[in-house]
Amino acid sequence: VDLREESHGFSHGNAVTWCGERNWANVGKSRQQVLQDEQQRLAEARGQRFQVVIEHTKKRNECIPLAANPTMTEKELGEQIGSRYFRLTDTDHVWPAAENIDMFIDFIQQLPADAWIHFHCEAGDGRT
Repeated sequence: VDLREESHGFSHGNAVTWCGERNWANVGKSRQQVLQDEQQRLAEARGQRFQVVIEHTKKRNECIPLAANPTMTEKELGEQIGSRYFRLTDTDHVWPAAENIDMFIDFIQQLPADAWIHFHCEAGDGRT
């Protein structure tokens, strides 16, 4: 279960996120707009080279070069390894939209009783 509203994916095997202040780069966008933004950003990044900041809590942040090839969404990666993928575009730090709660309940009710569920949030504190 991917709960992240912010656009994200994988580039050259590395997780990447376009998050903005408070993880609100996509706040106010519809689910479809979020997914389109994510696809567009990953497509535009493909084949490009970037400097990426790696944030550390106990030492100085570092900047490393990253070649964005190949790129893929989390859904594509999950399907590639045989996982079922379910996406909700929930804004971090606030209560989820009623439609997302309903979609989550519908999703859970369709799972077998012995299913394992893995959640993707950023820190496991806001959306989960």
